[in-house]
Amino acid sequence: IRDVLVELDPANADVYAANAEAYLGELAGLHHDIQTLLDAIPPDRRSIVTNHLAFNYFSERYGLQLVGVIIPGGSTTSEPSVQEVLTLIETVQEYNVPAIFTETTVSESIAQQIAGETGAQIVQLYTGSLSQPGDGADTYLNYMRYNAQAIADALK
Repeated sequence: IRDVLVELDPANADVYAANAEAYLGELAGLHHDIQTLLDAIPPDRRSIVTNHLAFNYFSERYGLQLVGVIIPGGSTTSEPSVQEVLTLIETVQEYNVPAIFTETTVSESIAQQIAGETGAQIVQLYTGSLSQPGDGADTYLNYMRYNAQAIADALK
């Protein structure tokens, strides 16, 4: 973004460079904060189940083990089969998963069914949208901190 802005408006190149550096610093601080927060989760509490694969990169980056997803494939309109739900219930029990992470933009009815069978709690995370201003996930940085804190709180 910085480079395109500089190309389009070279007279303000210094402003764009300074803003980009400042934001990169904020992103580095965000990464450090998330890493510190999630490193505090005991190793035996790092298994998670999510609605779909939206958190696979996040999980891998921060040492969480994504042991199951509710919605098969890449589409949020798919529904798991009865066998897939039963297998996921067994997975939640086998890994002693304390929480199923759903999303604010996707139905959690199947997650509630699995939680009812396993005793796991439901925790909503933001994926496809930000929160309303002032609700804790209203910028990218706040959104990431909100999700990391919700995950850490549920897994501790």
